[in-house]
Amino acid sequence: MRFKYQQLALVLLPLAVAGCTTQKLNWVDTKNVPYSNVVPEGRSSVVIYRQADAIDGPTVNVYINSEYLASLQPNAYRQETVCAENQKLYSEFTHRDPGYYAKEHDGNFYDLAVNQVSFFKVTNANGKPTLVQVDEQQAREELKNIPEQTHTLSRVEHLKECSKVLRKFNLEASALFKFNRSDYANMLPQGKQEVSAVAAEIKQIKEKISDVTVVGHTDPEGSAAYNQKLSLKRAATVKKALAAGGVDASLITAEGRGESEPLIADCKARFPRNAKERQACNQPNRRVSIVVHGGK
Repeated sequence: MRFKYQQLALVLLPLAVAGCTTQKLNWVDTKNVPYSNVVPEGRSSVVIYRQADAIDGPTVNVYINSEYLASLQPNAYRQETVCAENQKLYSEFTHRDPGYYAKEHDGNFYDLAVNQVSFFKVTNANGKPTLVQVDEQQAREELKNIPEQTHTLSRVEHLKECSKVLRKFNLEASALFKFNRSDYANMLPQGKQEVSAVAAEIKQIKEKISDVTVVGHTDPEGSAAYNQKLSLKRAATVKKALAAGGVDASLITAEGRGESEPLIADCKARFPRNAKERQACNQPNRRVSIVVHGGK
């Protein structure tokens, strides 16, 4: 009798296992909730979304200031609280950046609206996922029926203390340097006077200064690689001039953003065959920004 029971058990065991293995597993990793308009005082909020047909490929890793936010699947969004100033956003397909070099060095910087939500969508840039900022009206329409994705843990430091912008200066590159030049020897007298005046104003600031960021920008003429180098060299020269004017050199950092943040983006479309008009149109894009932070 015992032998018959053992035989029966052996027959039923594979059936039970088969029943378990054919049962579909459902992972709850999205929530059908709209984005939130509640933003902590003095902060910003970003919503990053990927439409179902935005780009073919695996999940898209999204980084803010080189910190992991999410791996967006098609038809999903993620929201995060961040500081307003100088936020770097970057996206790439999962497993396409094994050394994590790109997330550290690539991406675009944005100054976001304080106490408001900013929106970015994943787009297809020659087969690579790229983040493009869109207005709220467009985002609200496109986010309909897109759920929030929650299956991975964000590593963005949303609770860190945000620095306060004490002063911001924008200097036209045409007034600072000779055309296509970046070194101190080719800095124009007017440019040296402007930087000296900025240095004097910075030294008069009563609040405690945490850092001074010098950012170079170019127009989109020429190659992106050349413009990146030119913008960085100009920022480094302005940094040197600020230090010569008495600003603590240990507080100053220089970075170049090339052509990635134009103030006027349609000069080429408006003047495709008129180089002189295009150069005049692009003049505001050729600039060096000096941002003084405090309050950390």
